[in-house]
Amino acid sequence: MMGRNILFVVAGYPAIGLGHIYRSLMLAGEMKDFNVSFLCTRESGTYAADLAAAHFPALIQQSVFLWRDVLALKPDLVINDMLDTDADYMLPLKQRGLRLVNFEDEGPGAALADIVVNALYERGEKRAPHLLYGHENFCLRDEFLKARRNLFRPKAERILITFGGTDFSDFTRQSVDALFEDCLREELSIRVVAGPGYAHKQALLERIEFLDPGQTRLSFTHATNIMSREMENADFAVCSAGRTVYELAHMRIPGIVLAHHEREDMHRFARPENGFMYLGVMNPFRAADLRTAFMRMQNPEERFLFRNRLEKFDFIGNKAKVVSTILDLLRVPGGGQICMS
Repeated sequence: MMGRNILFVVAGYPAIGLGHIYRSLMLAGEMKDFNVSFLCTRESGTYAADLAAAHFPALIQQSVFLWRDVLALKPDLVINDMLDTDADYMLPLKQRGLRLVNFEDEGPGAALADIVVNALYERGEKRAPHLLYGHENFCLRDEFLKARRNLFRPKAERILITFGGTDFSDFTRQSVDALFEDCLREELSIRVVAGPGYAHKQALLERIEFLDPGQTRLSFTHATNIMSREMENADFAVCSAGRTVYELAHMRIPGIVLAHHEREDMHRFARPENGFMYLGVMNPFRAADLRTAFMRMQNPEERFLFRNRLEKFDFIGNKAKVVSTILDLLRVPGGGQICMS
């Protein structure tokens, strides 16, 4: 199947974060036998395109209608990773006979996709075969395969605070403010990790300098390329309700989870039965609730219980399974064309 063209159509900006781009790059790395390229939505700006262009040919949307840019690139398979799609976008692609795969799509356009992968949405009811829901379809980055999973320590020593690629709500700084004194009292060190799109870096650095001038208890890193290393040796974490919770689960690190908005609230994996204390949508930010959850994590019996609930999860084979399912579309003749009356 050499010569077949695969196009990733991706979005990444402060309100939705950069996880869509990172996932697409991860999957694209498994498709190097094909002609892979990226098309970034207009609102994603040059930052998203620059991330993609470091590895694959990448363009930014030029037409008012995104589907026109897609068709101009003549793909055989389109992988949409930009949240909800509508029929106005999907239908021209379907009519042209393209194979279509959508990630995290709860919009009306999802009905026109050949495969929909919504790993972050846990659905109990029976679904059609082309709808791949739930953590069984979460694709783990390769860096985690060799990472050292954490051992339980009765006395917690290190907490990780991280809120993804952008953290437009600035939960990072607010969490540091809420927990620093408690961490000092409990003799915990704090490791803060911010993503490359974090817009509040300078304010955070000034706050860290004020709270801990020598950085003896509070340290910070920005835009790290190896998140698994940052997770190693953490006893628990404070994070948002996106892909990070699955990576923490793999590392056997329980977490306190805060949702940025209602859509993240739909990510049901981050719940107590799966090893996470969930605080709901933090708008406004509720420091008291976070401190209460933090103190619960100091109880070794409760933290051990949460950690043990993570032992049931194994994401290691998921990526190969999802990639194989996607590439199988190129082996099926017919192109998925629909008839128009």
